[in-house]
Amino acid sequence: MKNLFGWMLVVLLVLTAGVSCSDDEELLAGNGIADAAWSAENQVEIEGGVLNYTFAAASDWTARSSADWCEVQTGSGMAGESLLRLKVAKNTRAEARSATITVSVWGYASPVSFVVKQGKGLIEQGDGKYRSVNEWVAEYMKSRYLWNRAIENVSLDYSLCYDFFFFSILDGVAAQDEVNREDGHWQGQKRMYYYSRLESDAPLSRTPGEAYVGSGIYLLDATRLGDDYIGIVVMVVIPGTPAAEAGLVRGDFITAVNGEEVTESNYQSLGRAVYDGAVDVTVNSVTWTDNGTTPVLTPKGNVQLGSATFTSPAIYMDKVVEIEESDKKAGYLLYMGFDVDYDEELIAAFDRFRAQNVTDLILDLRYNNGGDVLSSTVLGTLIAGEAYKGQLYAHMTFNEDRTEAGESGDYKIGVKETFESVYEPIERALQHALGLKKIYVLVSETTASASEMVINGLRGLDIEVNLIGMPTNGKNVGMEGVVRSFHNYDFLLFPVSFYIENAKGFRDYSDGFTPDVQIDDSAIYPGEFGTMMDQLGYLALQWIKTDNKPQLPSAMYTRGSCRSMRSFGSLWESRPVQPAGGAVMQPVREE
Repeated sequence: MKNLFGWMLVVLLVLTAGVSCSDDEELLAGNGIADAAWSAENQVEIEGGVLNYTFAAASDWTARSSADWCEVQTGSGMAGESLLRLKVAKNTRAEARSATITVSVWGYASPVSFVVKQGKGLIEQGDGKYRSVNEWVAEYMKSRYLWNRAIENVSLDYSLCYDFFFFSILDGVAAQDEVNREDGHWQGQKRMYYYSRLESDAPLSRTPGEAYVGSGIYLLDATRLGDDYIGIVVMVVIPGTPAAEAGLVRGDFITAVNGEEVTESNYQSLGRAVYDGAVDVTVNSVTWTDNGTTPVLTPKGNVQLGSATFTSPAIYMDKVVEIEESDKKAGYLLYMGFDVDYDEELIAAFDRFRAQNVTDLILDLRYNNGGDVLSSTVLGTLIAGEAYKGQLYAHMTFNEDRTEAGESGDYKIGVKETFESVYEPIERALQHALGLKKIYVLVSETTASASEMVINGLRGLDIEVNLIGMPTNGKNVGMEGVVRSFHNYDFLLFPVSFYIENAKGFRDYSDGFTPDVQIDDSAIYPGEFGTMMDQLGYLALQWIKTDNKPQLPSAMYTRGSCRSMRSFGSLWESRPVQPAGGAVMQPVREE
């Protein structure tokens, strides 16, 4: 029996070997695949997704993957036109990875293999609470951001808190050779901040008309006068506030708060106390002797400075100044922010100028960092007047995708139909306009956006715009706003989305406008706005009087050797009123 079983086993092995040899001889050469849509190496996004590859198979086929993260969803098929579908997972690992896909066709000797590669992913750093907000932000930015195409190269972690996520987009675009350089203010080679912004229901007290609580002082500066005096100088007082009602004016010098003398070590805390109000301040007026080199303090007494809820209007002052020894009158406008809610007051101010037959206009934009594009167009119309009706004031150029689709936006003098809406005050402003061919504008590094739009827009119409002060901010871009509610909170997104050009097509002022008379008044003791005691105002009034550009006596003069003050500590960031500015279109609410 054992011998019989052994012989049977030998015969079976021989037969099996014969069959195998016969099968090998019947396999066809090649792989049986034609017109394959895949490449030898195929790159897939970090976020993953579905890959579809078409091919033609000579007979039935099967497919497999070497990695679980790259799943074959169509694992087999029949002869003819075929589809291979792969589902690729998001890469959350810190390293790149690859998978080999193998397709075998029945009856052919050689299977086909190709590689799917995925770059290193991001390990999610957040808790994902604001994922829906971030998805909305990313979608809007990819559509509207002026440099939107660069976002496709940015790895996004949707799990982050919304503010970190937003800045990760801006920083990711900036990492690509600073293609979005014009989104932000620079000092030398350093970007100080981005213009684009995302805000939530955190307090939004950042525009004219918003409510604040405090004394109503807009700006203070800690300074030394000569060798004997140290204190806090009042730079700007908001009208209608406790500070204004207490009689404080620009140029008042505070030497003590609640009996505590101002020093270089306590000026920050005392400055904040003055901003907050409900304090007793020791106030002095300052005059100068010895040709403006020696300060003299005259006590004004102790002043009870109250605290109250107030709003910051767009117009802090409008007045008419009669020019001595001439028949000229100058309208002076201290304009702090472009806000459509104050356009009727702006029109009324120009009515007062017209009623007093002003011949010239001094527009003080030193503290104005912008606002509504519509309001800028109203102001441009009030200055230019009927002679320029219908002429282009500003042209908005959008990103490449929108431009290729034929999208652009225009704002014209006296024309109520605009890119964003029909706005009646623009047309009505013609009836109240001064119709000037020349104006004088006081400027600083803070002068930005909608303010610079006035300068550029009027120059595009060949209206002479004479600048006095320091170079402007250089914001030649603007923003379209959108608002949407998530988690019972409003989120306001304002990405930079357009360039601002004038009628001549000029928009190259990202380094700011250089003043015709350049003088840094930050080291010159401030005098009351709209008077000869205010250094920039004085130069404008002299220019109007003589029709000649003022010649500064010396380089030392521009540094403040006359009526000199030495600031030793900034109270700028402590201000309760900090306008966001910009050149913005009215935000649209999304549901």
